[in-house]
Amino acid sequence: MINIDEYTRKIKYYYNLTKEKKIDSYMILAGFAGVLLGLVCGIDIINKIFAWFILFGVVIKLYDFSEEIERSIIPYDFNRLLPPPPSKD
Repeated sequence: MINIDEYTRKIKYYYNLTKEKKIDSYMILAGFAGVLLGLVCGIDIINKIFAWFILFGVVIKLYDFSEEIERSIIPYDFNRLLPPPPSKD
């Protein structure tokens, strides 16, 4: 059987390791260098391979950004914003 808890634990571990070592930044830099190399040499397959490095690096950065935004959202109490209802006396 597939143990989903084990896989999610491993994914969280590798994600935290990626953020700790700043691998996403290195992936983006390596991707740009590879794409530039592919453009200079005129080899299309190098561009296609290293474009994936850029894509994965940007996805990791966007996920981290969305998590940071989600953590910093302040919950509002809308009952305090609205005036009290009129009394029926």
